[in-house]
Amino acid sequence: MAPTSKPTSEKQREPSCGSPGEGFCFSSPLGYINVTACADGLHSIGLEGNISDENFSPNENVDVQLMGKDELKNEPKVIRDCLQWFQLYFKNPKLVSDITRPDICCFKESNLGFRPRVWKTLADTVGPGEVITYGALAARLDNPGAVRAVGSAMRYNPNGIIVPCHRVVRSNGMGLYHGGQRQVVKLWLLKHEGIDKFS
Repeated sequence: MAPTSKPTSEKQREPSCGSPGEGFCFSSPLGYINVTACADGLHSIGLEGNISDENFSPNENVDVQLMGKDELKNEPKVIRDCLQWFQLYFKNPKLVSDITRPDICCFKESNLGFRPRVWKTLADTVGPGEVITYGALAARLDNPGAVRAVGSAMRYNPNGIIVPCHRVVRSNGMGLYHGGQRQVVKLWLLKHEGIDKFS
C-alpha cells in the first residue's frame, strides 16, 4: 500500500492549540503511520489504511523512516523526536524509556479535560511491557467510578502507540482495540513489548 500524498490520521480531532498542523508519514513494521503535528507538538498518530483483523500483515524487516524526505534538519523538532521514538520502539520498546517522549499538544493545556488527563496519566505511568486495567487506570485518576469513561477515552485516543491505549486491558482479558476491529494489532504490540499472556 503506497502512502497517501497528504497523510491524515484516522482519529484526527480539532487540535487544542488551534493550529491545523502538518501531515507526515512514517514507514513502520505495522504499515504506514500518519502523524499530524505543529511546532508545539503532536496532534494525532494513526495507522494508515483499513487495517483489520482480517488483513493485518506486519513486516518486522521494515525500517522506520520519514517518507518523502531526504533530510530531517528542516523538519519540526517534534517530528524528529517522533521519528527517533518510533525507531527505538520498533527496535526494542524498552529503549523509549531512556528518551523524552515527543511533545503532545493536548497535554500542554493549563486545565486538562478528563480525556487528556486519562491519556497523559496512561502515557506517564504505564511503560513498555506493562499493562493496566480500565478500573486501575480510573483509580489512578482518583476517580474509581469512571471505568466506562476511561474506556471511552481509550477509544478516542488520538495519539496511538505513544499514548499506549494498547496497554489498557480488561480484568478478565485483553479488551478491545480500535473498537474491536484491530485485536491482532493490539496483540502484536503487546507481544512486541514482551507480554505473552493474551496469546
